Amino acid sequence: MGNVLKPLIEDPLKVFSVTELKKATKNFKKDRVVKGEDGSVRTFYKGSIDDTTSRTKTRISVSVMECVQDSLEAIEAWKEEAESLGQISHPNLVKLLGYCCEDNRSLLVFEYLQKESLEDHIYQTEEEALPWGTRVKIATGIAQGVAFIHSIKNSPLHQELRMHNVLLDEQYNAKLLYLDSKKQSWPEDWTFAGTIYKSPENMFADILGMETDVYIFGVILPELFTGSKEILIKLNRLRTSSFLFTELIDPRLGSDYPVNAATNMGTLIRICTVVDRKKRPLMQQVADVLNSVMCRGTLYLIKRVEGLLDIEDE
Repeated sequence: MGNVLKPLIEDPLKVFSVTELKKATKNFKKDRVVKGEDGSVRTFYKGSIDDTTSRTKTRISVSVMECVQDSLEAIEAWKEEAESLGQISHPNLVKLLGYCCEDNRSLLVFEYLQKESLEDHIYQTEEEALPWGTRVKIATGIAQGVAFIHSIKNSPLHQELRMHNVLLDEQYNAKLLYLDSKKQSWPEDWTFAGTIYKSPENMFADILGMETDVYIFGVILPELFTGSKEILIKLNRLRTSSFLFTELIDPRLGSDYPVNAATNMGTLIRICTVVDRKKRPLMQQVADVLNSVMCRGTLYLIKRVEGLLDIEDE
């Protein structure tokens, strides 16, 4: 449900010059900097460019991401990856508009999402708490985006599946910033203490698969619904009973959420984070369950979650 099973072919990407992007971003004025758990840093600049799809002279906001390449071979490979990314389109993926590869600079140009990252909304803003229904909508969008990538790439997102890579538009539709990274391992000297996204199979056997993304999504869900960074503690409590999830929900919501749906959301989290990776559902199954609560309400969600219960217990 809700997913396109093959990539939509988009118009060719626009190739920008450094001069164009320097002007568009007001001399590369930083908008946000994202630091990854592996020590990587991504810098984004906000800018505006001419809207070539409009008959009138209008401009659209864009987000320009700085990329770092350390060799000519890497630059050529990066250009091929950029062209490949430009062929993929889905409502829950941030749209790539173009790129620049000039003067030893590599830059990707994406659509700009007005509400910025989910991480900012959950942890760093003092705005009114996101309502329950909006959080379910965001969770559904993330699941649909991941399921779509799984369907066309047959490979995990891994380190790209993070709160800071989930961006929101004005209607709080979630869009994944997907870069098709070939980097699927952690640095050899990296310590995993405090890395909440590290799945059991990745931690102990260095195994990575699409079921690892399901686990990571199962970690993102309590982040989204509790607003807490103490996720491992929350997950350990939740593993004893799905009913405990109602005690963990963001206190700013008060009692303004459906208790039955919250309990079943707790069950879904337990299913996604089950230790045995072979017992986790497919990401498409998870997306279907979340679509159910959006389209058909709490009762249908209960039935869909119960349909997955046979893989919950170890």
